[in-house]
Amino acid sequence: MKLSYAFAAVALLAAPAFAQTEADIKVDPSTVTCNDFALMDMQNMTAVGIAMKESMKDDAAMNTKYSALSDEDMATAAADACKAHPDGKVADALKM
Repeated sequence: MKLSYAFAAVALLAAPAFAQTEADIKVDPSTVTCNDFALMDMQNMTAVGIAMKESMKDDAAMNTKYSALSDEDMATAAADACKAHPDGKVADALKM
């Protein structure tokens, strides 16, 4: 019984070390499809939005269009673009 309590205490202390944070999520914006995006939770959608904004910094037209958006608004813009073009990639849908 003592071993169970000790294990539980260690597990509770170690759990935050293994928790995934938004900064830990790595996204390749060129590969995310709208179908995959639609199945994501809000944290992952926001991570995709951040990655999309980063990837568009070199494209003047896209940077002008999306750079002022917050991360959450960028995720919403990606969701709206994917509704119009559900079979493509998120990056392509945003460009249309």
